[in-house]
Amino acid sequence: MRFRGGRGFQGWWIASALLLLIAERPSHGYELAERLSDFGIEVPGIGHMGNIYRVLANLEESGLVFTEWDTSGSPPRKVYRITPQGKMYLRKTLKSLEEMKERIEILERRIKRALQL
Repeated sequence: MRFRGGRGFQGWWIASALLLLIAERPSHGYELAERLSDFGIEVPGIGHMGNIYRVLANLEESGLVFTEWDTSGSPPRKVYRITPQGKMYLRKTLKSLEEMKERIEILERRIKRALQL
């Protein structure tokens, strides 16, 4: 269940955001790209969709999502859905975020104290 995609924190952030969006509502790639703006991630155009699809492919290869084809419209679209492993990964992500938040708050307090703010 180890996710092997992304580069550093930014890759982890994008992958985690995509996984959450899929958990909230199964979606196709372009819809997911639009919804990424909720997390401050902008996909400026079609040319940048390749990056999103690369992360989605890595999520699928890692067993965190699976796809089904929606043929109700034209063209048919690949819809991403979360797996039980994906939900487990999100739980671990939540724990990591909670730990990170604590460390950020410590850093924030110490910066304020050092700058006497």
